[in-house]
Amino acid sequence: MRKHIAVIIILSIISFVFSSCKINSKPQTETVIPKTDESEFIKAVWLNYNELAMKNEPDKSEKAFREKIQTVINNCADNGFNRIIFQVRPFCDAFYNSSVFPASAYLSGVQGEYIGYDALEIAVEYAKQRNIKIDAWINPFRAAYDTDTAKLSEDNPAKKWLENESTQRNVIILDNGIYLNPAKSEVQKTVLDGVREILENYKVDGIHIDDYFYPTTDASFDLTEYNEYLQSGGVLSQADWRRENINTLVSQIYSTVKSYGEKLLFSVSPGGNIDKNINSYYADVKLWCSEEGYIDVIMPQLYYGFENEKMPFEKVFNEWQNIKTADSVRLCIGLAFYKYTKEDLYAGTGINEWRENNDIISRQIELIADCENCNGFALYSYSYVFSEKLKEFCNNELQIIKNMI
Repeated sequence: MRKHIAVIIILSIISFVFSSCKINSKPQTETVIPKTDESEFIKAVWLNYNELAMKNEPDKSEKAFREKIQTVINNCADNGFNRIIFQVRPFCDAFYNSSVFPASAYLSGVQGEYIGYDALEIAVEYAKQRNIKIDAWINPFRAAYDTDTAKLSEDNPAKKWLENESTQRNVIILDNGIYLNPAKSEVQKTVLDGVREILENYKVDGIHIDDYFYPTTDASFDLTEYNEYLQSGGVLSQADWRRENINTLVSQIYSTVKSYGEKLLFSVSPGGNIDKNINSYYADVKLWCSEEGYIDVIMPQLYYGFENEKMPFEKVFNEWQNIKTADSVRLCIGLAFYKYTKEDLYAGTGINEWRENNDIISRQIELIADCENCNGFALYSYSYVFSEKLKEFCNNELQIIKNMI
């Protein structure tokens, strides 16, 4: 783990007056991190598929996309970020030239219809010019939020499997969407093929997956496959078997990433609730952290305020930093920039914290920077961090990020 980070706090008074809400006028704080190898402290922002979308733009041309992504890269570089987590496969589709998955509908407007340029290639090109690292962010098992299979393109793996009786179990349709079945070896192979083609064709700096693992705890979801497992001599409970399915894929992605370069990072961003990860999503985060060969970076989404009644940030943060980690595993904290000015509906008595305070993220970053077990932060997401609506409200936060050395 990295050495203790010295934190120097420089105070200057900033006053914010808004008629719509009470603002915490905490003095501006500059958190200074010693100048070392940037890989030791991650300052990242998530860039999601909606923020990359061109489907509703009047001008969908390569020129327009280049201007858009260049603005993104410049904003991140000019404000002290060193990494962008770039969503390249949100729904069994691709924001790059893929032989495994169809072109994303979020670019052209129609899934499978090539827009005429490679979004990931353009992003990597501009990122290298500004010394920004790019991690390719994929969702392994989510095929669609919509349950209408007619909206899947003919070259979508999920569509192909559904149309073949022998492979229909590779895909499960629930009330809230279409998902690939983690228990199926063909599904896992396809996910790995997608990872491999990204690493072969693009100079990305890592692969990233987030919190979409098992979409339900319902035993019927994969009961057919579990019974087959038992009949073949398996002895694990269904919950342990599900965790083993996810463990297998995570370790295989890690091995695939490392086969293309030891310096490439494989990061996973699970939800903030450790117990829920393990028992509801079957993501054994404690195992991945404590043993070699699963991940390089664990990036839990601690999307909580300090006043959250059930999950206060500092309590959950301490739970994560106290997880036993292997020497090669780094802890990076995901922070909820998107919550500013909004009611936090599940925070109980802390419902108005993000409306009444403009310094929550900076206070969280101070804790992270002063923690020996932490190696950075990531903000969700780009459009909120650089929102004109939040610019004045969150100026203090952006200044702290920008002043990190």
